[in-house]
Amino acid sequence: MPKILIVDDSSTNNLLLKYIFEEEGADVFLASNGIEGLTMANKIKPDIILLDIMMPHLDGFHVLSKLRESAKLKKIPVIMITARRDSASLKRAYQLGAVDYIMKPIGITEIIERVKFYIIPHHK
Repeated sequence: MPKILIVDDSSTNNLLLKYIFEEEGADVFLASNGIEGLTMANKIKPDIILLDIMMPHLDGFHVLSKLRESAKLKKIPVIMITARRDSASLKRAYQLGAVDYIMKPIGITEIIERVKFYIIPHHK
């Protein structure tokens, strides 16, 4: 069963994504800020991380940067999920090592298929 870590300061987004992916058979873990997300990632070593950009304390770019610096976590695929639509944010996310970038509002089918694309090869 794949482990998905969702890091978003919006409890509504967290709970919606948790419900969606639990229905798909995943173990879902939630973090409400970047610091909690890094701690959780180290603890559970998820198969994929869905990461918001705009969060208090430590934004998604800093979290992604820290993940890529960690020998233990650097290969985990990270999909940025954000309301930011500017090309500079998109470019920065990919430069820091994100595998994908999804803009809110999220399409349910879109997010399911994108996550499956990155984790299914690991769970066959």
